[in-house]
Amino acid sequence: MDTWIMWIIGCSVAFWIGQAVGSQLTSYRILKAIADDPDAFINISKKIKKINEATTHEELNAIDIKSSAPKDAILMEVEEINGYVYAYNKVTGEFLSQAHDIEQAVRIASQRFPGKTFWHPSLEQNHQTA
Repeated sequence: MDTWIMWIIGCSVAFWIGQAVGSQLTSYRILKAIADDPDAFINISKKIKKINEATTHEELNAIDIKSSAPKDAILMEVEEINGYVYAYNKVTGEFLSQAHDIEQAVRIASQRFPGKTFWHPSLEQNHQTA
């Protein structure tokens, strides 16, 4: 019985030591990342501030989380149902297109709405817009 108590106490002590060491290592990594690229953390802080200040769902959807998207592009939201991809305007929820994959959905949406640019972050860089 005494060995079980000692084993439980030993495991508890090891757990708390691991928690303390892990917390210190995480703090060190965060501080190192901030020191290496402070501009990235400033941009992230600004985006978080915009998200926190957004009061409606529409405003939250309109915030450009991916800064690599072209400013004039319509952000697409997709869902897959029974092997088909359905693409919607992320801000308004308007249906844009239906296809077998996201790349086709972007192409079809650009054909349906000539002169408009569509963007989805999951596509490869050279296929993100159409």
